Amino acid sequence: MKKTSCHLLGSTLLLGLTISAAFAKRPNIILILTDDQGWNSTELSMIPSRPDTSSDYYLTPNFKRLADHGMIFSQAYAPHPVCSPSRHAIQFGMTPAKLKKTSNRAVHYPEPFPVRSIPQVLKSVDSSYRAAHFGKWHMHRHPAALGYDASDGRTGNHTARQLSTNQTRYWPHDDPKRSVSITDNAVQFIRHQVYSGAPFYLQISHYAIHLSVEAKPTTLARHKVRAPGKVHTAYWYSAMIDDLDYAVGRILDLLEELKLKDNTYLFLTSDNGGTARQYPNFNRPLRAGKGSYYEGGLRVPFIVAGPGIRAGSYSAVPVVGYDLLPTFAALAGLEGRLPDGIEGGSIKPVLFGKGEGIVRRPRSGLHFYRPLNSVLILDGYKLLCTHRTGQVEMYNLVEDLSETSNLASAQPHLVKRMQAALKEWIVSIDAATPSPRFRHQP
Repeated sequence: MKKTSCHLLGSTLLLGLTISAAFAKRPNIILILTDDQGWNSTELSMIPSRPDTSSDYYLTPNFKRLADHGMIFSQAYAPHPVCSPSRHAIQFGMTPAKLKKTSNRAVHYPEPFPVRSIPQVLKSVDSSYRAAHFGKWHMHRHPAALGYDASDGRTGNHTARQLSTNQTRYWPHDDPKRSVSITDNAVQFIRHQVYSGAPFYLQISHYAIHLSVEAKPTTLARHKVRAPGKVHTAYWYSAMIDDLDYAVGRILDLLEELKLKDNTYLFLTSDNGGTARQYPNFNRPLRAGKGSYYEGGLRVPFIVAGPGIRAGSYSAVPVVGYDLLPTFAALAGLEGRLPDGIEGGSIKPVLFGKGEGIVRRPRSGLHFYRPLNSVLILDGYKLLCTHRTGQVEMYNLVEDLSETSNLASAQPHLVKRMQAALKEWIVSIDAATPSPRFRHQP
């Protein structure tokens, strides 16, 4: 009897240890989402052979530190050229058009909520996952309703200290854009999960570099005496990026301190391109900026580091923010199907393939839509249709990164094929007709 009891006890303990070990293998995933950060606003060359794809003034040693341990994606896109639609698309793995969220206006979603978020998908893989969101949310539903166990709540641009929107003025601040307090919350969450032994998903959504000009006094003083670049010249903007970079460095330091690097994937990207309204050169060599469907409004930094990813590598494979949910699910070990309606694809094969590989999405190419215009990026070409005027533009992004030469009249057959594919997608998701299931609210 004693032997049987001991045998059962031993088996139970072994089973418990096996289950614990299986849970321990689930990776931690961190997404750092910056706000309005231009593609060329780091000291990293986004394209290795082109020095003009990095800043000639801004200092981002921790962005570089992350890239030195991971992979830079040279052709990465935000799902939309403004904030809130991009954040919805990232959260649900769908284009803003499919979510009927193509502007910053609030959308009333039906109950029960028809789509699943990143935390909900990860918890379907392993119920032990814990999730947190700190910083700018800018979505109608509360983070808790989407599976987040900890958050700052329904925050938006108003939550950060907006001392002024006048970009010619600036203010020293000990917690600029809440970069210090957001990171404090993130650090506390990570430490707690390490103590509890639970795998985690953490999204750190910075307010920087959006809206009012804020930086630490010492940071402002340091950049004020530096010689400006030829493209980037604003010392106060450089100071804001420096404070953001320092916040990123705190997370990197913590992962090293807690020995989490071997089981943690860290993604860094932006919700849309950099502003160009007041400073046209901010995004050069890209055309235009935030709010535009040209490259300056959509193309963003995208860096990933973690186990199995080649250090210091680059990838030219096109990726987009709505690829994040399926990628996180794949990294977590999803064996079944993704939720219905997902439009993104996992970039895991590219991460583990030294920058080469195929991102399998339900449709080929990257799709963008709003009532003003629509875009299809496919096989190195970009088709841009302006609905109001009927204007059609097509650019070879490999040869013409700045979108200066419209090839629409020179390649009518390619334009026709891409137009047909774009129209088929728009019709299939009923993008042009607001659905009664997704009602806009002022």
